[in-house]
Amino acid sequence: MKLQKIKLLFLVLFTLTAATKIKAQSTTPAPYCDAHFDDMQGFPVADAIFKVQFGTLVNNTNAQAAEPHYTYYNNLAVPNFVKGTSYNLSLTFDVHGGAGYGVWIDYNHNNIFETTEKVAGSTANTPLDLTSNTIVNQNIAISTTALTGNTRMRVRIVEDDNYTMSNNGYSIMPCNASASVNDVMDWGETEDYVINISTSLDTDQATASKSFQIFPNPVNATLTFDQHFSDRVTYQIINMVGQVMHTGSITLADHQIAVTDLAEGVYYLQLFDQSGKLGQQQFIKSRN
Repeated sequence: MKLQKIKLLFLVLFTLTAATKIKAQSTTPAPYCDAHFDDMQGFPVADAIFKVQFGTLVNNTNAQAAEPHYTYYNNLAVPNFVKGTSYNLSLTFDVHGGAGYGVWIDYNHNNIFETTEKVAGSTANTPLDLTSNTIVNQNIAISTTALTGNTRMRVRIVEDDNYTMSNNGYSIMPCNASASVNDVMDWGETEDYVINISTSLDTDQATASKSFQIFPNPVNATLTFDQHFSDRVTYQIINMVGQVMHTGSITLADHQIAVTDLAEGVYYLQLFDQSGKLGQQQFIKSRN
């Protein structure tokens, strides 16, 4: 009887350990390409990804991961995206030298970040601003030809004089060219994520999207919802180039958002609850 209890306890511990390993973030990119950094063999520079926000994905580390500065965040809630729909990508970097960045989504699920799958990044002649709080906003349209299901996304910041001062400039590659000292990037950070791509909003999200309206539209000062929300809802207002102009939360007692300080133009209001994106509505901000 005692032996059976010991075996049972061992089985429970083994199962819990295995489950923890499956859910824990990883420092192994396989089957995707290597993207670590070697700190120039002993001279570290803390070029880092401080925050990634994309749809309902929010990962605010506010620090550089330990060497080799690569993390696969497979332990986060998987955000949902719809083919053909645009979403704002907001990145915050800590930049200490001439660095560029890149973002890739493996739309065809072939375990390779191809040139055509680079959805955002520095151009060859445009490095990131040299600050400890460099924020980049980019409107990303999910490819209409993307395969559906869980999909790998990579975010990378790179500083390497041999690379950036060559013909590549600050147009960053998703991988190290090889494992040799010359091909491993000197400084930076790489983060991988899992996102889910679907053909349409799920039933609950589609219903919620249709169930709320905003007025007046065009609006001058205050947007009003046609209902109160029973759960805590967050929102963001995005302009036509993908910049986040407003963020906030809406409680049970609230059903209005002040937009007086917005410039005249067209915007998108996106609502989120704890389960993900509820939907969005377009509105026009009129002249004050």
